[in-house]
Amino acid sequence: MLDKFLIGGYTSDNYTPNNQSEGIYVATLDTDEAKIVSIEPYVKLDNPAFFNFDSNKSNHKLVTVLTKNENTGGVGIIDTTQSEGKLIDTKMLVQKGVTPAYEAYDASTNRYFWNELSYTVPSYVYLDAQRRIIFAANYNTNAVHTFKLDNQWHITSQHNYPIEGSGPEVEQDHAHIHFTRLLPDGRLIVCGLGCDKLFVYDVADNGELTLVTDFDTKPGFGPRQIAIAQKSNYIYVLGEVASRVAVAEYDHDTGRITWLNDYSNIPEGYVGHNGSAAIRLSADERFLYVSNRGHNSLTVYQILDNGLQLEKIQQIKTEGVFPRDFSLSKDNHYLLCANQNSNELILYHRDLQSGYLSVAQRHIKHDACVRVLEATDFLA
Repeated sequence: MLDKFLIGGYTSDNYTPNNQSEGIYVATLDTDEAKIVSIEPYVKLDNPAFFNFDSNKSNHKLVTVLTKNENTGGVGIIDTTQSEGKLIDTKMLVQKGVTPAYEAYDASTNRYFWNELSYTVPSYVYLDAQRRIIFAANYNTNAVHTFKLDNQWHITSQHNYPIEGSGPEVEQDHAHIHFTRLLPDGRLIVCGLGCDKLFVYDVADNGELTLVTDFDTKPGFGPRQIAIAQKSNYIYVLGEVASRVAVAEYDHDTGRITWLNDYSNIPEGYVGHNGSAAIRLSADERFLYVSNRGHNSLTVYQILDNGLQLEKIQQIKTEGVFPRDFSLSKDNHYLLCANQNSNELILYHRDLQSGYLSVAQRHIKHDACVRVLEATDFLA
């Protein structure tokens, strides 16, 4: 069987030296041969470091972050019904209201720098195709953005929701909004990495947001992403700054969040810098996977007590530097992970019963190694 993944990343040399990437690519996995057999160009874009499609894959629309002139960021909507994706519309974010320059920390190079904040590209985008709304989380401008689409998938209006706050760690000098995604009940959940908060919003059909509740995580937790269970009321919150994952319960009636337990993603005694990056649930919701930038590993958890508890069962190296995103194959027998700073992918075989990973293919060289998204049905 052939399984398709969309992969993307930075096209600028500022992020990847001697970068040859031109945008988003399609990587093909031959599950019989247990290897990636091809990586082909799909659509040319500037710095598509994150993209998403609606869970209803039949609409064939892909929403992506992108940049213009190296510093102005925004979102784009792509029609994938053609052999190569076609950009339908874009919307750039102006710098009005951007937080002034500040000292920041770059985990990828382990250095401090002076951030002038001219870079306004969002960190995370999500598409609600039914209501035709794009949601964007903006780490750099500390805001949530919504974009309303018309029947031709063109952007007609935009709403901005600045968020203030900070945390105790150096990476938490501002609110740094990093994630925004719909919950099963249609509300929007947002991660404030810098302000140690989770936000839940009601969403109007025109894209306007109304705050339902905000929740304080533990200080220094730095919530970056969330895996949302479909078979229970549990959400799994990834803390980039603390290198931990938490189990929390979401109340669909009130929108409230209850913190239950949290666990370390890195081995006890590890003293190097680490920032956990991505989190995924297996399709059967029996196992949870986390990537660790710095320790350069994947952590595997078994989910116990119908979702309430986690047990760490494996820590496996990615055999590359700074693993960013990863995705499970359509049949869940494989996991493809992107090592951003060493410009390579690694493919694991996944045991369906135990959840354990074993290396199937090493050092798959490619410059676009930030976002990985399984897309077999979406591209069909």
